[in-house]
Amino acid sequence: MKLLPVKKRKIAILFTAGLGDALLYIPLLKELKKKQFHVTGIFYSRYKNDCLFDDTLLNVKVHINSKLSLLMYVLTRLKHFANIYINHTGGGKIITTAAKICGKRTTKTNAFTKKLVPGKRNKKVVLNFTDAEQNLHLLYSSQNAAIKQISDYFLPHPVIQSQLVKKYIANQRGPYFIVQVSAGNNATPYKNWPVKHWLTLMNMLCKSHKTIDFIILGDATETEYIKAFNDPGFTNCKVLIGKTSVEEAFNLVAHSNGYIGLDSGIMHMAVTLQKKTVSIFGASSETLYGYSFLDSTNHKVIISDINCRPCSGWINANTTRVSDPMQCPDFACLSTIDPLFVYNQVNAHFHL
Repeated sequence: MKLLPVKKRKIAILFTAGLGDALLYIPLLKELKKKQFHVTGIFYSRYKNDCLFDDTLLNVKVHINSKLSLLMYVLTRLKHFANIYINHTGGGKIITTAAKICGKRTTKTNAFTKKLVPGKRNKKVVLNFTDAEQNLHLLYSSQNAAIKQISDYFLPHPVIQSQLVKKYIANQRGPYFIVQVSAGNNATPYKNWPVKHWLTLMNMLCKSHKTIDFIILGDATETEYIKAFNDPGFTNCKVLIGKTSVEEAFNLVAHSNGYIGLDSGIMHMAVTLQKKTVSIFGASSETLYGYSFLDSTNHKVIISDINCRPCSGWINANTTRVSDPMQCPDFACLSTIDPLFVYNQVNAHFHL
C-alpha cells in the first residue's frame, strides 16, 4: 500500500465526553493505525480517559483541562493536522473553533446541517448505525463503516498495571465480579435501576454465592448510592464508589470475572477487556450502545418490554411518551424490572 506523505497522515481526534464515549472510538482508532496514520488524541474532558489508550492506538496523547489550555495548544499548532475528527459529542463552538485553527480539514458527525463550510466535512448520520459505527463513518463510507465482529471493540494491548489494585484485591483468593449500580455520573436517572432493587439483588447474590466477591464501582457524584451501600452487611460485597481512579477501575475490571450493571462507561470498559457482561438498559438504546446483537453469548442485555422506550438518544429516540427522558414521571422502563428476574439472568449468564 502506498502511503500518503507524512504531513497528510497527521490526524487528531477530539475526545470531549466521558469514559464510554472515548472507548467507542476504538474501532476507528484501529482502522486509522492500520492505514499508518499518525494519530493524536486531544482529551478535552474532565475525565482522565487518556490512560486507557497506549501507543498502539494513539501516537500522542494530550490532556487539556481548560479553555485557555485548549486555546494555547491549538495556537501553537496552526493547521498542523491534515484532518480533525469530531463526533456528535463535540458540537460546541469552542471545539469547532479549535479544530478550525489547528486542522486543515475537519470531519464531523452532524445530523442536522446541510450548510457547506470550507475545510469542513459533515458526515451525515446513518440511522441504523451504532455509536461506534458513526465514529467509524468519519473515516469510511456508510457501506464500509459497519462493525461485524465484537473483536473490533477490543483493546489490542490493554495497559494493565496490577500494582494499582493490590490494595483492593490483595487478599482476593476467589473470583470476583464488578458491579456498577449507577450510571451517567448521577446526571441521568433514566439510566439507573432503583436503589432498592440493587439492594435486593446484592442481598440475593451475596447470600447465594459466599465464595464470590462483588466489587461495586462508581463515581464520587453518586451520593444516593454511596449512602445506600454504606454498610451492605456482607463480607463478600466491597463498596468502592468514589474511591477509585479511572486507571484503578480499569485494572479492577481487567482482573475480574465479569460485569453486572448498567449502560455505562464501565460496561464499555468491560467489553474492551473481553469480559462477559449483564447490563440493564432503561431509557438508553441497546442498539445504539449495546453489544448483545454482535455477541449474545458473552453480552446479555436486560430491558423492559414497555413500549415507550428507548426515549434517550441523540438519534432515533422514542418520543411517544416524553420528548426529554428527564421529564419521565416514573422511569417505568427501569422500575418494572424485577430483581429476581435479574438475579436469575446473572446466574444463567455467568453459570453461577
